[in-house]
Order: sequence, then C-alpha cells, then structure tokens
Amino acid sequence: MSMSVEKRRVVIGLLIGWKVEPELLMANALVAASYEADLFYFYPRDIDEDNRRIHGFRLERGEWVKGEFAYPDVIYDRLRRRGIAKYDEVYHQLASVPFTHTLRGMSVHKTIAYNLLRKDDSLKANLIPFQTLRDASKALAFIYKHENVICKPDRSSSGRGAFTIQVNGHEFEVFDQQYMHRMNEEQILEFLQMLIVEKYCLQKLIVSVTKQGLPFHIRVHIAKNGQNEWIIAFCSVWISSEPQFKVTNSKHVFQVTTTWDRFVKHQFDEAVGGVTEQRIHRYALQLAAFMEQQLIGRLHEIGLDIGIDEEGRIHLFEVGAGLPSAMFEFVEMANPAIAYSLYVAAHPELV
Repeated sequence: MSMSVEKRRVVIGLLIGWKVEPELLMANALVAASYEADLFYFYPRDIDEDNRRIHGFRLERGEWVKGEFAYPDVIYDRLRRRGIAKYDEVYHQLASVPFTHTLRGMSVHKTIAYNLLRKDDSLKANLIPFQTLRDASKALAFIYKHENVICKPDRSSSGRGAFTIQVNGHEFEVFDQQYMHRMNEEQILEFLQMLIVEKYCLQKLIVSVTKQGLPFHIRVHIAKNGQNEWIIAFCSVWISSEPQFKVTNSKHVFQVTTTWDRFVKHQFDEAVGGVTEQRIHRYALQLAAFMEQQLIGRLHEIGLDIGIDEEGRIHLFEVGAGLPSAMFEFVEMANPAIAYSLYVAAHPELV
C-alpha cells in the first residue's frame, strides 16, 4: 500500500522593527495561508542565534499567539536597515536565511533616485525640476525661477518636514502644512541656510488637482510576483480635502480617497484599463526595471508617488524603495510580497 507524503509548508518570517498597521500583519498572514505557507512576525530582539530560534507571533483562529520558531525558510524584510551599524547584528544573526530585500537600508533617498533616472532619456522626461539644497543663494534663484516650490527633507517619507514656498511680490509665503509664515528675502536666505545641514531638497510644485480643485497624488505600488517579474500591485489616489494643503501625503492633511475605478472615471472620463492607466503602468514598470538594473542589491517593492497635470502629463513626485506604504490596500500589497517570498525560498541559489 502506497503512502502519501505530506508536503512541508514553507515558513516565512516577517521581520519588522517597530509597530506597524495591524491590517498589514493580518493581510500577510492570510495571504500566506492562501499559498499554503506559514508565517510568523518578529522583531530584531526576538532572535536566539545560538539555538537558531526566534520568538515571534503566529496567527491562530484570528488571534496573534506568541511562540518559539525555528529559523524560517525565507525572511520578508520589512525592517530594511541592512548595512546600518545599529542593525548589523540582526543581519549577521540571520545570514544563513535568504532575504527578499538586500539593498542597503535608506540608500535610495529622493535625490539619489532623481539622479539615477536622469540617466534614462525616456524616464527623465517625467522628472520635476529639483535642486539639492547646498547653497542658499542658488536655492533662492531656484525659487525665483519656479515661483512655487516644495521643500522637503531628502531622506524623509510621508510628507514629514515638508513645506511649500511661494513668491508673492516681494514676499515669500512659507506654508509648513499648519501655519503660514511670510518672509522677506533676507529672512528666506537665513531660513534656507539653516536647512542645508538638515539635508533638504527643492522641487518645483506641480499643480495636480481634481476637477473640483483638490490636490491629489497617485500611489503606484510596483512589486515582484512569484515568477520574479515586476507587476503593478495597485494604484490608489490620495486627495487633500482642503485646496491649500498641497503636500497630499502629509500627516497634517485630512486625506480622503475613493476606489481607483471611480477616480479614473470622474477625473479622466475613462474606465480601468483606459489610456491614462496604461500610460501609468508602462511608466511604472519601465522605471522599476531601470531602478533594478542601477541599484546594488535586491528589491521587490517600489512605491511611486506621481501627479498628473491638467494636460495629462505624468510627473514623478517621489520614489520609495524602502518601506512603501498604503492607505487601505494591504491585501494587494501582501499578495505579491508573499508570492515573491516563496520564489526566493525556492530559488536560494539565484538570490
């Protein structure tokens, strides 16, 4: 009598470094289960290298239960601090386990990405004029040239520390997403000088607004799938509920959204799969392939924030190759991430 041998389930370790959205954890666990894989999440402090064990949490009947686990088959890295001294021990302890992401942590900041894309004649057409803030006088000339700019930390995300500067006659209106400050030329120069040590950059402010005049940006989440191919996981729209708040990913903004199909219908008079979405997808996939070629290390998730002006032109606001976020699309984010984790587990010799 023949006996069937039950196939061992692949185990995915989800490495996180701080509190994350419960929906993100739940989505990854449920998607992993749909692939007949097991998943637990853990923090760097939970690793017992001597015994090759990890104290983490596994989803059981809808509840997270603490347990002790053997080293997993693959690590879905949502910490992404490889190469940063503070986290060297973590990556040393887990060196025998394949990781989904091997880029140096926090290495693809804003101007690094912009300058990489300058190398490609097609992709640079979607770049917005920008300047790394190294000289206050040159920054002032940039502001005078473009009249309305956004100033943001080169290494931040989610609109933290960003503000807009608009030339208004002999004054400069500086809006920090809470308060308006009016400065003369001497004051703005002093202000810009202070920002140099904080590693800021300037970017021309693009008018990307709905038909109702509300600022918006589109988040395009590009991800590797289970065949090691780039796909568009989802597109979503982030809308500022107040016209004066231009930095639509800022935590100071009351953000609203709608479904992607409703947005493209109302904004572009198109259906999903229409001309505008096709253009966005082509651009995003081309950018992901190019970035992968240019960067040293492996990545499988890229978040693009883009705007679209009244003439329908796509403008790249930012590229996120660190920890792309979502407003609600946690399942859409988890699905390719888990599939790619299983690919890495099955092909350790390739990665």
